[in-house]
Amino acid sequence: MIHEVIMFDEEVLKQAEDLYIRCKLDEAFPLFLSLAGAGSARAMYFLGEYYSHGLGGLRDRNEKEARYWHEKGAAGEVLCRLNLAYMYERFSPEMTALCEDCFPVVLEAAEAGDLIAADELGDMYLYGFGTEKDRDKAVRWLEKSAEKGYWRSLNALGDIYRLDEETEESSEKAAVYYERSAKTGSREAMTSLGLMYYAGEGVSPDEKKACRYFKKSAALGDVDGLFMLGRCYLEGAGIKRNEKKAVACLEKAAARNFPLAIWSLGECYLHGIGVEENPGKAFRLFEMAAALELPAGCFSLAKCYRYGEGTKEDKVKAVDWYKRAFELGHGEAADEIGTMYLTGTEIMPNLSEAFSWYRRGAEAGEAISQYHLGVCYHEGLGTEADEDRALSCLYRAYMAGIPGAVEYLNDHMNITIQ
Repeated sequence: MIHEVIMFDEEVLKQAEDLYIRCKLDEAFPLFLSLAGAGSARAMYFLGEYYSHGLGGLRDRNEKEARYWHEKGAAGEVLCRLNLAYMYERFSPEMTALCEDCFPVVLEAAEAGDLIAADELGDMYLYGFGTEKDRDKAVRWLEKSAEKGYWRSLNALGDIYRLDEETEESSEKAAVYYERSAKTGSREAMTSLGLMYYAGEGVSPDEKKACRYFKKSAALGDVDGLFMLGRCYLEGAGIKRNEKKAVACLEKAAARNFPLAIWSLGECYLHGIGVEENPGKAFRLFEMAAALELPAGCFSLAKCYRYGEGTKEDKVKAVDWYKRAFELGHGEAADEIGTMYLTGTEIMPNLSEAFSWYRRGAEAGEAISQYHLGVCYHEGLGTEADEDRALSCLYRAYMAGIPGAVEYLNDHMNITIQ
């Protein structure tokens, strides 16, 4: 039996990997395509990553193509097998088994000096994929590849210090890693820096600098940067307010199925910002955002059904969508449900349900729900009256800046706050 031997140039593979590590993604892509065609499983891994994350000129993710390349290279490249594992439900038995099988091979490759394996190993330790979660080991392995200028590791370290820690020092570290990555041309790093300057996280607030980063990342195809540029135009943050340009950015991002852009565009059509007011179009956009499980999309869709904006009024559907919004993390939705049950002018009144939903909103961190919960405790609405709990809730609402809390304490509980 004759076995076909497929040959590819190892030097070309090394060149392609070097370009990829330095974020020269559009230069590396055709080399990986050629190498994959010649049978390189390693090149197939990189192509899977291009499609999985929409890298370089691809811009948008394509899970079907990503799966194709990772499956094609799985027999000869452990990183292909690892990324196939990530396509299963998170921490499912299938994913866990595959990750555990891959871990010792990825570790051996990283220890042998494979920078890409070191980066992947960092993620495995960070999230506990196939091994015990260990942040320190994650950082150590990511730093090994970051030292060589690998943009993805630099971004990962930036994310760790920006999102996992709350100290000023860690935020400053995040900015340093992002800046190093941005210098390689990473559009993701530019957007992250823009967000830091926009919010003043670890850096002095600077909306103009934030806007410049968003412009750069948007020009390189980053949809998050494009969305944020639209927000800057909408708010006049770091740039002259321009509703037409804002809508143009949002439309481009929405066309790429970016949930926040779809929802924001809906708000523009609902209120006539930069476009002619069109509640029907706003409703359809909110439906799209809700279908993508965006909490704000579900919340806005609930309001449309509640008030008959762009669709027929339907209070039951309004409650259903408020509930879905809350399930997805929108705390204010709980407060709205509570008020609908409390007043009883839109749906059948139910004081115990009102109290229950206000409590859920308060537990989710909604200050207005703390206020309403305090009123319920004071007046015995849906629960037994409890002055101490009422005072505790109302004081929290006051500290969070809810105006009615002070008035209620003064007028109904004879408590004056100086």
